[in-house]
Amino acid sequence: MAFTSSSAPPLSTVSWLRSFMDCCKLEKNGSNFTDWDTQLHLAAEGDDKLKYLTEASPATPITRSTPAVREAFETYQKESATVKNVLIFSMEPDLQRSAMFSRAPRIIQYEAASQFFDLNIKEGQKVSPHVLKMIQYVETLKLQGVEIPEQLMIDRVLHSLS
Repeated sequence: MAFTSSSAPPLSTVSWLRSFMDCCKLEKNGSNFTDWDTQLHLAAEGDDKLKYLTEASPATPITRSTPAVREAFETYQKESATVKNVLIFSMEPDLQRSAMFSRAPRIIQYEAASQFFDLNIKEGQKVSPHVLKMIQYVETLKLQGVEIPEQLMIDRVLHSLS
C-alpha cells in the first residue's frame, strides 16, 4: 500500500510501528528503558523513521515559503505525530496516562532548546523583548539541568539578530 506525503498512514498499517508496539512495552518504573529504547531505535531506523526521534523539526514555513518547503514541513509534522503516538502506545497504561496529561521534563527541555536555537528576530520587532525571550529559554534549560556555554549563548543571540 502506498501513502502520499499529504496523509499519514494509520498506525496499524505501518510495519515497524506495529512490530514495535507488539513486542515492547515501556514499564512505568522504567526498569526496561534501555531495552525499550534500543528496540525503538532499531525499529525506527529500519523504516527510515529515526530522524523523527533524533532531529529537530524544520522551522515553520513563512508566508513566502515555496510549496516544496511547506510540503516538507507538513510531511514532517504528520510523520512526527505518528512516531509520537507509537511512543505513547508502547507504554504501560499508567505511563500512557502520565505521558499524555503532563509535560515530561524531557519534552520541556526539547521544546526550550528548539525554540532557543530556532528563534530569530522578526522584521520590525524590538530587540529587548526578543533577547528576553531567548534568556527565558536558557533559564528553562537550566531548570532542566542543561547548561549552555556562555559563549555559545552570546553567539546564538547575536546570530538571531541578523
